[in-house]
Amino acid sequence: RSMKKGEKAAIVCCSNQRPPGERETLKRLDQALQGMGVIPVFSDRIYKDPEEGRPTGKERAGELMKFYQDDSIREILDISGGDIANEVLPFLDYDAIAKSNAVFWGYSDLTTIINAIYTKTKKQSVPGKLRKQSV
Repeated sequence: RSMKKGEKAAIVCCSNQRPPGERETLKRLDQALQGMGVIPVFSDRIYKDPEEGRPTGKERAGELMKFYQDDSIREILDISGGDIANEVLPFLDYDAIAKSNAVFWGYSDLTTIINAIYTKTKKQSVPGKLRKQSV
Protein backbone atom coordinates (compact mmCIF):
# COMPACT_ATOMS: atom_id res chain seq x y z
CA ARG A 1 0.00 0.00 0.00
CA SER A 2 1.26 3.45 -0.75
CA MET A 3 0.09 6.85 0.38
CA LYS A 4 -1.56 9.07 -2.20
CA LYS A 5 -1.22 12.78 -2.86
CA GLY A 6 -3.77 14.84 -0.98
CA GLU A 7 -4.34 12.18 1.70
CA LYS A 8 -4.00 13.02 5.38
CA ALA A 9 -1.71 10.82 7.46
CA ALA A 10 -1.91 10.89 11.23
CA ILE A 11 1.32 10.42 13.19
CA VAL A 12 0.82 8.71 16.57
CA CYS A 13 2.68 6.97 19.38
CA CYS A 14 0.66 4.11 20.88
CA SER A 15 3.70 2.69 22.63
CA ASN A 16 6.64 4.64 24.07
CA GLN A 17 6.73 8.31 23.13
CA ARG A 18 9.62 9.89 21.26
CA PRO A 19 12.33 11.78 23.14
CA PRO A 20 12.24 15.59 22.69
CA GLY A 21 15.64 15.36 20.97
CA GLU A 22 13.94 13.79 17.95
CA ARG A 23 12.11 17.00 16.99
CA GLU A 24 14.45 17.54 14.02
CA THR A 25 13.90 13.98 12.80
CA LEU A 26 10.15 14.43 12.98
CA LYS A 27 10.47 17.77 11.20
CA ARG A 28 12.18 15.88 8.37
CA LEU A 29 9.36 13.31 8.41
CA ASP A 30 6.87 16.15 8.13
CA GLN A 31 8.79 17.61 5.18
CA ALA A 32 9.16 14.21 3.49
CA LEU A 33 5.43 13.49 3.72
CA GLN A 34 4.57 16.95 2.44
CA GLY A 35 7.06 16.41 -0.39
CA MET A 36 5.05 13.32 -1.37
CA GLY A 37 1.88 15.41 -1.33
CA VAL A 38 0.67 13.77 1.90
CA ILE A 39 -0.71 16.02 4.64
CA PRO A 40 0.73 15.02 8.04
CA VAL A 41 -1.34 15.52 11.20
CA PHE A 42 0.58 14.96 14.43
CA SER A 43 -0.86 13.58 17.66
CA ASP A 44 -0.66 15.75 20.76
CA ARG A 45 1.17 12.91 22.53
CA ILE A 46 4.30 12.36 20.41
CA TYR A 47 7.03 13.49 22.81
CA LYS A 48 7.97 12.40 26.31
CA ASP A 49 7.25 15.05 28.92
CA PRO A 50 9.27 14.46 32.10
CA GLU A 51 6.89 16.66 34.10
CA GLU A 52 3.69 14.92 32.99
CA GLY A 53 5.00 11.37 32.95
CA ARG A 54 3.94 8.72 30.47
CA PRO A 55 0.36 8.95 29.15
CA THR A 56 -1.85 6.06 30.20
CA GLY A 57 -2.96 3.38 27.79
CA LYS A 58 -6.39 5.00 27.78
CA GLU A 59 -4.91 8.38 26.84
CA ARG A 60 -2.80 6.90 24.04
CA ALA A 61 -5.81 4.93 22.76
CA GLY A 62 -7.83 8.15 22.82
CA GLU A 63 -5.28 9.81 20.53
CA LEU A 64 -5.44 6.86 18.13
CA MET A 65 -9.25 6.78 18.15
CA LYS A 66 -9.39 10.53 17.48
CA PHE A 67 -7.80 9.79 14.10
CA TYR A 68 -9.91 6.73 13.35
CA GLN A 69 -13.01 8.86 13.92
CA ASP A 70 -11.79 11.63 11.58
CA ASP A 71 -13.09 10.82 8.09
CA SER A 72 -10.34 12.91 6.48
CA ILE A 73 -7.54 10.65 7.81
CA ARG A 74 -6.53 7.85 5.41
CA GLU A 75 -3.31 6.60 7.01
CA ILE A 76 -2.27 6.27 10.66
CA LEU A 77 1.49 5.98 11.04
CA ASP A 78 2.65 4.87 14.46
CA ILE A 79 6.24 6.01 14.98
CA SER A 80 6.64 4.68 18.51
CA GLY A 81 8.45 1.65 19.68
CA GLY A 82 9.00 -0.04 22.96
CA ASP A 83 6.98 -2.42 25.04
CA ILE A 84 3.68 -0.83 26.12
CA ALA A 85 1.45 -0.89 23.01
CA ASN A 86 -0.68 -3.64 24.59
CA GLU A 87 -1.88 -1.11 27.20
CA VAL A 88 -4.10 0.59 24.57
CA LEU A 89 -5.98 -2.56 23.51
CA PRO A 90 -8.81 -2.48 26.10
CA PHE A 91 -9.63 1.10 25.13
CA LEU A 92 -9.92 0.75 21.36
CA ASP A 93 -13.33 1.12 19.72
CA TYR A 94 -13.24 -1.70 17.19
CA ASP A 95 -16.61 -0.74 15.68
CA ALA A 96 -15.25 2.74 14.87
CA ILE A 97 -12.05 1.21 13.51
CA ALA A 98 -14.07 -1.15 11.28
CA LYS A 99 -16.08 1.77 9.86
CA SER A 100 -13.02 3.95 9.28
CA ASN A 101 -11.23 4.29 5.96
CA ALA A 102 -7.91 4.76 7.77
CA VAL A 103 -5.16 2.15 7.58
CA PHE A 104 -2.83 1.59 10.54
CA TRP A 105 0.93 1.31 9.93
CA GLY A 106 3.16 -0.09 12.67
CA TYR A 107 6.17 -2.23 13.43
CA SER A 108 7.57 -4.42 16.21
CA ASP A 109 5.69 -3.73 19.48
CA LEU A 110 2.82 -2.35 17.41
CA THR A 111 2.03 -5.78 15.96
CA THR A 112 -0.13 -6.25 19.06
CA ILE A 113 -2.37 -3.47 17.72
CA ILE A 114 -2.19 -4.78 14.15
CA ASN A 115 -3.22 -8.26 15.33
CA ALA A 116 -6.05 -6.91 17.49
CA ILE A 117 -7.41 -4.78 14.65
CA TYR A 118 -7.38 -7.74 12.27
CA THR A 119 -8.87 -10.16 14.82
CA LYS A 120 -11.71 -7.81 15.79
CA THR A 121 -12.42 -6.14 12.43
CA LYS A 122 -10.75 -8.22 9.66
CA LYS A 123 -9.18 -4.94 8.46
CA GLN A 124 -5.67 -5.15 7.08
CA SER A 125 -2.91 -2.96 8.49
CA VAL A 126 0.58 -2.32 7.17
CA PRO A 127 3.25 -4.14 9.18
CA GLY A 128 6.39 -2.11 8.68
CA LYS A 129 8.16 1.06 9.55
CA LEU A 130 9.10 4.20 7.73
CA ARG A 131 12.54 3.93 6.24
CA LYS A 132 14.99 6.05 8.17
CA GLN A 133 16.77 7.04 4.94
CA SER A 134 13.67 8.87 3.78
CA VAL A 135 13.43 11.10 6.85
